[in-house]
Amino acid sequence: MRIGVCVRTWGEKGGIGVYSRSLLEAMIPMEPRHHYCLFFQDGRHLGRFSGHENVTEIHVPAPDKWSWDQVAVPYRAAREKVDVIFHTKFAVPLFTRRRTVMVLHGSERFVYPQFSTRTDILFFRTVYPFYLRRATAIISVSENARRDIIRFLGIDPEKIKTIHLAPSEGFRRIEDRSVLEDVRRKYSLPERFILNVGLIYPGKNIPNLLRALKLVRRQEDVRLVIAGTGKRMYRREMALIHDLGLDGAVVLPGYVPHEDLVGVYNLAGAVAFPSFYESFPAIPLEANASGCPVVISRTGGSSEAAGDAARYVDPLDVDGMARAILEVLTDSTLREDLIRKGFENVKRFSWPKTARQTLDVLESLT
Repeated sequence: MRIGVCVRTWGEKGGIGVYSRSLLEAMIPMEPRHHYCLFFQDGRHLGRFSGHENVTEIHVPAPDKWSWDQVAVPYRAAREKVDVIFHTKFAVPLFTRRRTVMVLHGSERFVYPQFSTRTDILFFRTVYPFYLRRATAIISVSENARRDIIRFLGIDPEKIKTIHLAPSEGFRRIEDRSVLEDVRRKYSLPERFILNVGLIYPGKNIPNLLRALKLVRRQEDVRLVIAGTGKRMYRREMALIHDLGLDGAVVLPGYVPHEDLVGVYNLAGAVAFPSFYESFPAIPLEANASGCPVVISRTGGSSEAAGDAARYVDPLDVDGMARAILEVLTDSTLREDLIRKGFENVKRFSWPKTARQTLDVLESLT
């Protein structure tokens, strides 16, 4: 079987870039009988799989994402005579004779459209449904997202397969204190802190987390570290730090790469992730693997990811959020129970498992 894989997201720092790299690194060695044609928009990424005889890496230039997805890739896929085109992002070529598979990374924009830009809303209400209906098969990262897309868009349930993602293998418990102290110094981290990870935009509910932090600090001398970069309305949300009198209590190191983020998880007293809606957050899995207890919203697909290894909260209940964080920080029995359950929970997920299930979908189309 010849599998064409669209990897224009290869160099992205965010979740879809991590998904693309982790999945292919696990999947390509799994079945040498399949040949993979990897289509890169950025030629600088060529060479990652140069040692694999069953891989052809191809630079497919195009002036923009639309022409790359809809013109350049299907043309090259036809030349390479691939059997199926697999796009690791939420798109497929609309006009191709090849079978196509796309990934449904989330349904947040349908449940909470107010957290998206007008351009995003227009795309997800007009073009995106065509992609979903045109795709031969759809891989959803959670059962929650699968149900949402069936409910909102009436997509055929039979062609949507739920395949959970996994945390990178690098997330683990670190016992070497010198390694952890190096990370602390590198990012100027405080002695005691709770951690939030990811892009900063309204859907992440940072204002309520800041309000909860103010309540927590009345009883515990703890700070908040937000390891992520600003996106939409970043400055407006960050202005609340000053308004709440939290200057000096919030540390913003910006984006932290995975090789350092594992150390930050190990140093944190807890991860606080009170997003309004997540289809399948990887953050609690990374925290579980690193031995860090988790406080997370009970909405969306969070329970699919975190299982019983988290303290769940209502994202609108600031008082409840503060109480949950305080309990995790101060109740040693609860804390150790969450850490133990976290190590067990994360065993349910692995990239080889995700890769095998993804291959099953691709192979079913032949």
